[in-house]
Amino acid sequence: MKRIHLAVLAVAVALTAGALYLTFASNHEENPELVAAAHLVAVWAFIGSGLVAWARRPENRFGVLLTAVGFAWLLGALSESNWSIPFTLGWVLGSIFLAVFIHALLAFPRGYLETRSVYLAVIAAYAIAPGGALLNSFVDDYSDDCAGCPPNAFLVYESQTATDILGGVLIAAALAVLGVVFSILRRRWRAASKPLRRLLAPIYATAGASLVLLLIALSVTPVSETGSNVLWWILIFVFASVPLSFVAFVLRTRLARASVGELLIDLGSAREPKELRAAIRRALGDPTLLLGYWIPDAGLYLDVAGERFDVEAETAEEGRVATTVEHDGDLVAVFVHDDSLLDQPELVRGVCAAASLALSRERTVQALTAGERRYRALLDAIPDLMFRMDRDGTYLDFEGDRRDLVSPPEELIGSNVYDVLPQEVADNLADGVREALETGRVVTGDYRLEVEGAPRDWEVRIVKDGEEAVLIVRDITERKRAQDELERLHDELQARHAELERERDFIRTTVDSAPSFFCLVTPGGDVVRFNRTLEAISGRRDDALVRGRLFWDVFVAPEEREEVRWEFEDLSRRGCKGEYENNWVSAGGDRRVVAWSLTPLSDETGAPRYLIAGMDVTERKRQEDELRRSRARIVEAGDVERRRLERNLHDGAQQRLVSLSLGLRLAQARLTSDPEGAERLLEGAAEELSHALAELRELARGIHPAVLTDRGLGAALETLAARAPLPVDLTLTDERLPEPVEAAAYYVVSEALANVTKYAGASAVAISITRLNGNAVVEVADDGVGGADPTRGSGLRGLADRVESLDGRLHVESSPGSGTKVRAEIPCA
Repeated sequence: MKRIHLAVLAVAVALTAGALYLTFASNHEENPELVAAAHLVAVWAFIGSGLVAWARRPENRFGVLLTAVGFAWLLGALSESNWSIPFTLGWVLGSIFLAVFIHALLAFPRGYLETRSVYLAVIAAYAIAPGGALLNSFVDDYSDDCAGCPPNAFLVYESQTATDILGGVLIAAALAVLGVVFSILRRRWRAASKPLRRLLAPIYATAGASLVLLLIALSVTPVSETGSNVLWWILIFVFASVPLSFVAFVLRTRLARASVGELLIDLGSAREPKELRAAIRRALGDPTLLLGYWIPDAGLYLDVAGERFDVEAETAEEGRVATTVEHDGDLVAVFVHDDSLLDQPELVRGVCAAASLALSRERTVQALTAGERRYRALLDAIPDLMFRMDRDGTYLDFEGDRRDLVSPPEELIGSNVYDVLPQEVADNLADGVREALETGRVVTGDYRLEVEGAPRDWEVRIVKDGEEAVLIVRDITERKRAQDELERLHDELQARHAELERERDFIRTTVDSAPSFFCLVTPGGDVVRFNRTLEAISGRRDDALVRGRLFWDVFVAPEEREEVRWEFEDLSRRGCKGEYENNWVSAGGDRRVVAWSLTPLSDETGAPRYLIAGMDVTERKRQEDELRRSRARIVEAGDVERRRLERNLHDGAQQRLVSLSLGLRLAQARLTSDPEGAERLLEGAAEELSHALAELRELARGIHPAVLTDRGLGAALETLAARAPLPVDLTLTDERLPEPVEAAAYYVVSEALANVTKYAGASAVAISITRLNGNAVVEVADDGVGGADPTRGSGLRGLADRVESLDGRLHVESSPGSGTKVRAEIPCA
């Protein structure tokens, strides 16, 4: 940092030399000596003060800004040049130092801009100072009013009218900015505390005088050139006094630090906390400073009067801050002072260091005083009996209520514990006194003693006090009675609590394991909680992601949510129970048919709630639909079978019987006239009759095989196997089955064999009839091509209807290329 300062100083010297050279070499400067003096005074007042401030407070940019004012001033020296471009640049940049000065003034003392209005004022100043001069250079030829001046290098079109208008606008804008600056400084002054005002006074006085002279000079410039020149020269030297006032501020800070030495002298003579506080106030220059001593045992601060000191409350006021004081690493005190002292951290640290020892000593005194007051207040407030006793058990002193003594005080003092109390109580107290005196520990105990004819319970604490013991005795009769009562109540409550927990666990287990689901909702339909059954159905956990949401938005299918919402609101409004059936959707998108009801109730806190109870009836609905379809298929199959029988009878046996009837009549007519012809007709009628009988037997076998009724399932299946066009492996149970079961099993095998013959392309088929767990198990398996679909065609579907009509189940396994297995399980009850 020192190298930077030296570099800045060297640059400043070089630029100053250049400015002096331009001034003395200028062809248009009438008083070069006076201008050079102004340069030296103003420039180095700011550069010197800025470097001092920069060196002392490197983190504060105020010193940099002061130095920048001096450098900006040097830019104006270019207007002394005899060449056109430097001359014009000097005129354009000559007033930029005013913008930098306003920036530095508004950044004092923190070194940075704080509010939006301050930022805008500084930006406006930077815009007006060089910007206005630049615009003016486009229309004003400065050489017209300056003998010997070089021509304006930036001139575009010379116009006096434009120059006058632009000058008036710039003066008005400059006056507005200066007005804003004055307003900001005035507001800061009014908001500043007295100590801060003392720091601001010299800076604001010189800066304010400079700004006032600037306002007057701007106002006089259009009227009188001579008056304006005089005012500008005065302004230059007043302006140069501003950084000098800052030097005075720096010197004042040094003098303030010198007061730390005086503080050490004052601390040596201070005898009271108030005198100590007054010495610290003088050293810091803050008559409003407050002092608090840290009491570590109590964990709080005490003020100089020994009262509790609330640091947070004292610093809540704007402009007040707290600074802690430590001694040997321990917190001893706190200062609450004006925040303007933050700009003098070295002074504050010096005062804290100088006062820490005295404050540490005073803190100890304050702690002892506070402790004494606290303990005295505690002793006065304790309702217990207190006895002082020697090692032999003799009463030396007493304090407390006389009514709690077993003997009057005058008889008690000087007596031995064995002379006053029962043997057992006296032994316990004497042993406790000896233990406390020998070990130094606190000995506690309790005993029962009769006082004024009433038994009372007492608690005793024995502590060592030198060579004597202090007994603190408290009557705990009521406490013991209350404790016993509380223990009894506690046992009852524990038992009741355990009972309630068992009931709660039973109800919770019942609710969670019930096949029905339960969902508790608010009167508005928001989910409160639900059981595990609903978790399983919906695929959603009973957690914060679901609770509080409308139950129809969570569980119900989108197309039915509005209907459910209307039904719920209608029931809520009427306060009655209702039952509904809707489609619910799980988290995975599965749709379930749910039958649910709504019941109003109150929860454990008495809040109104509604219980939604329901069941997943998807499977039941499916079975009901399948049952309806099965019944429809059975009716249809019956109608088809009746039509087939009618057609077979009409086309077969009926036609043969009609033909037989005609043949017999013809034979009857020829018996007498043509016996041989009649005989031939009778032979034809007999043959026709045999054919009719054969067709009727075949038809009867298709309706219900007679062999099944006469000889049972085994013989009927053997007949089927014998007629099959491929090898059949038949395995049968030896016992008869109920007639409906045998009929169903027969038709399962018959239909399966027919399918194998038509479609399977199998080389063999295996048939087995067994009994298992009260069911008849029918299996027909082939080694064909597989791929059978039970939902296509009416054969297998009709078998399923026949089996299910007996409460059985039909399964078909038919993977392509792996053959087909038809398995029917039919109850035999």
